[in-house]
This record gives sequence, structure tokens and C-alpha cells, in this order.
Amino acid sequence: MNFFSSGKEKKNRSLYHTLNMMHQFEHQAMATQYLLSIVEEERAFAEEVATQCFQLLDELELKLSRFVPDSDISRMNKLKAGGELWIDRETWEVLQQAIQVQQWTNGNFDIGVGEHMNIFRAAKQGLLNAFEMNKALETAQAEKQAASLYLDPEHPRFYCVKAGMQFDLGGIGKGYALDQLAHLLMELEVGNYSINAGESTVMTAGLKADGKPWQFTLANTYVQQQIQIANLVVSASGTFHQGQHIFDPRTGKNNGISEIDRVWVACEKGAFSDAFSTGLFLLSVSEITALVDEVSEIIWVAYSKEEELVFLPQKKVKFV
Repeated sequence: MNFFSSGKEKKNRSLYHTLNMMHQFEHQAMATQYLLSIVEEERAFAEEVATQCFQLLDELELKLSRFVPDSDISRMNKLKAGGELWIDRETWEVLQQAIQVQQWTNGNFDIGVGEHMNIFRAAKQGLLNAFEMNKALETAQAEKQAASLYLDPEHPRFYCVKAGMQFDLGGIGKGYALDQLAHLLMELEVGNYSINAGESTVMTAGLKADGKPWQFTLANTYVQQQIQIANLVVSASGTFHQGQHIFDPRTGKNNGISEIDRVWVACEKGAFSDAFSTGLFLLSVSEITALVDEVSEIIWVAYSKEEELVFLPQKKVKFV
């Protein structure tokens, strides 16, 4: 998959020369618009790097999207009682990470809500009224709770003891994809870049084209703060786009109310950042604080509440 030789001319360029070049590329994959910004590379090399990155995204989508008929996730969702599947390493890894976050958040993050998402989509399309939607959600939740599924912790194998749960990786898939892109960029010796996965998740490494650290703006209606981020992934979730009533996977209903307006989570791994930004949103402030203290995978959390922007722990945030 790697087109390039190990000795690249870029190593002989001056720092001034390389840090004044930035090339940007966009690609649609996994229901997300990705923006890749590469610093310090010649245009032709940057284009080849972007080609490999976007090829990798497309390959991951074929494995992880439940909307691809023969993806691992689609095949898992179709399993009957007693069925089992060997799955790809990437699918196995992201499922393990999703289970970890589900346990850390006491079920507030849950990938077993694919049928619930189908019901919400049907309601938005006008195919179900409010009463029909609620009844369908009750049925989906009951079937989910009765299901029995097992992921082998030692080998990439999945078992269905009792069907009834449908998987959807929408809350962790794009973050996991960023982690895989980071591995690829490291192999290609690209050290200065940023990748935006939609408007909610950003990953950076190294420096910008002006030789300064990458910056990221946290903002709500009343306050905003610029911070520096490097070698981190920051993901956000909030009520601005979703409204005040949020789907709660613990109840299976669209009646969750958050104490906060928006939350940002910084982690070294995109999968964790993506998942925690969803999983923390319906937790109380005290529960969020406890998780930041207990889970080392969380570097820092920020949340906005009315006119307040709070960082936990503040000492780990680099302000501009």
C-alpha cells in the first residue's frame, strides 16, 4: 500500500521552506466529510499521501458501516441465534474499544442501538408519528436487552447466542478511522498535519504552516476559548444541533436532558475521544469529573454551561 521509498528529499529541506507549505484535500466517507491538511510536503507527495489516506477510509467504511450490505457490521447484525463470524482485525479492535467506553460510562455510550437509529430515521422521514415511534422504540429496547452476544477477547470472532441487537458504529467509527490514518501518516513520515472529521472531531500532529502549534476554538453561545492541540484528538457533542431532548441508550427513549450545553473530550486515541464525547453528554457534572479522574485515556474534558466554560483538569489544557 505504501508507494514511497524511505529516503525522501523532504529531509534535506530547510525548516523555513517546509513549514510554509500546506496542502488541503477533502473526501467523503463514513457519512463524514474529512479535511486533510498536510504541512511540509511537496504538492505531488502530499497528493499521493492523501490518495492513500482516502483509500484507507474507503476500506474502513466497507468493513465498519452497517449500510454496506456485506460489511462486518452488517453480517453481525444479520446473525441468527447460534451463529458466529470471523471478523476483520479493525472491526474487532473498534468493538473492543466501544465495549470499554460502554463500561466506563455505565451504558451511556452504546453501539447496540442500530434499530433505534432506524426508528428515528423513519420518524424524521414522516413514516412514523410520535406514538408509533415511541412504541417502536419500546420494542427495540426490549429486544436489545434480551439479546445475548459475545465478542471473543482473544481472537477476532463474534458469536450470537440470542439475536435482537443491531450495531451502529456512528459514535466511534470516525474516531477509530482517524487513529488508522495517524498510523499510516507515521509510516509515510508525515509529521505535521491536521484532519477534521466533520465539524465535531479534529486530530493534529506537529506544527502548522507558520511553524506555530495548531489551534482549536471551543465556543458556545456566550463564551469561546482558543487552545493549542498537538498529537491529540478533540471531539465535541452538544445540544446546538440536536436540541434539548437527546436519545438515552440506557432507557431507549428520546427524553434525555443534559446538565450541560456542549462537551469536548481530548484523548490520544480518536476512537476514545469520539465515543466519550457522546458518552459523557448525559452524565452529571460530578460523574464527568469522576471519569476524568479515573480514566487515564481521557487527557482533558471541557464543557459549557450557560455562560461558563469549564476545563477538567485545567492544568492539562494549553490556552492561546
